[in-house]
Amino acid sequence: MSDLTNQDAKAIIENQIETLKKRNKEPEWMTKLRYKAMKTFFEAPHNDPIIKNPLKFVVKSTEEVYPEIKSLDDLPPEMRSLLDRLGIAEVEKKYVAGIAVQSDTSIVLNEFLKTWREKGLIMESMEDAVRKYPALKDKFMGLFNPAESKLAAYHTAVWNGGVFLHVKSGLKVPVPMHLFFLIQNSAMAQAPHIIIDAEPQSEIHLIEGCTSPVLVRHSLHLDMTEAYIGNDARVKLSVLQNWPEYVHTRPMTRAVVGKNAEFINTTVGLGTGKSNVSNPKYFVQDGGYAELNSIILGQKDFYVDLGGEIHLQGAKSHGLNVSKSVIMDRSHVITRSVIQANAPKTKGHISCDALILSPKANMETYPGLISSVDDSELSHEAAIGKIKEEELFYLMSRGLKEEEATQLIVKGFVDPLLKDIPTEFVIEIRKIIELAVSGGM
Repeated sequence: MSDLTNQDAKAIIENQIETLKKRNKEPEWMTKLRYKAMKTFFEAPHNDPIIKNPLKFVVKSTEEVYPEIKSLDDLPPEMRSLLDRLGIAEVEKKYVAGIAVQSDTSIVLNEFLKTWREKGLIMESMEDAVRKYPALKDKFMGLFNPAESKLAAYHTAVWNGGVFLHVKSGLKVPVPMHLFFLIQNSAMAQAPHIIIDAEPQSEIHLIEGCTSPVLVRHSLHLDMTEAYIGNDARVKLSVLQNWPEYVHTRPMTRAVVGKNAEFINTTVGLGTGKSNVSNPKYFVQDGGYAELNSIILGQKDFYVDLGGEIHLQGAKSHGLNVSKSVIMDRSHVITRSVIQANAPKTKGHISCDALILSPKANMETYPGLISSVDDSELSHEAAIGKIKEEELFYLMSRGLKEEEATQLIVKGFVDPLLKDIPTEFVIEIRKIIELAVSGGM
């Protein structure tokens, strides 16, 4: 449907909105927001470097809801197989946690979440949440403007799936919560909406896993995450991406970090898809701390452009933006990092490191340090280069083959950013890195 006209697109989006309205029994305010965003879609700017015509993703997909899903064993075989490849079955056994699995635009919630609800944790599908919690009207799209871009408007108009995660004041959840997305239909846009609402003095860790069968063609993953971190709260968000070469990903994340609060976001892009463009923005209040970590594995001819803005708006707030890229084949990786200090006694640091494993690979980095006060401390460091020959020689002199030595160096290069990832995932990440470095992917 690459020749889709605006009139065709309007009719399809209207049909999607009406379908979602009826299926989800949405409140009136949500339907109005969708229609407003649809109108904005045709007027909003579009400057995506890869997706020149977003209309080709405006297609009608078939919805499939799986009834009576109480455990991983109840999932369809193809979904269960994909989760097994990610090591999710082991995580389910070892962690007493909830799990939400979204396939295309359908969501499945584990029954175990009922136990956490009694303690003050809410993790529900976004469709159910907007219907059950009127207060969400003030938070949904509270950190985004649909008019910012065509993709933001399109997401707002046809968002489907995602979760609402609410942690009551003072509740400290000791185990990670898990959310996994799968795309199984070709030429469709998956647009889950996630809201994290952590009340003061609460603690939570959410792990997002993203994957797709290799047979998917030219799909778009267009998720949006809004995080509201209350005063003195601690929130970790770990995003594990493993997309094949036919999926375009456009994650959009924004967070407000309260006074003396902490938000750590770690993204591991083992398979970033055909293209991945992202520019998360964090707004940090007095004494707050925001940390953005990115591990990028550039392969084949993938195009990766990952930004990240940390706005230090409160006194004594801190920000750290760290990226480590391993670039091979003909991939093109760009990192854009900005820390802006607008309050006294603020501190920020940007670190960009990259290992180039192929002469045809390309890396660019654009750090930005901006201060409107005279007592902020902002710094930057960067290093882009090949693996040092003396390091290879040293390891090979200890009996390792060159391939094994290269794998060990690469794993050691990215390991510092995996400190908040559960062991089961770290093992899987290292396996994928080994395969990629040896040309086995």
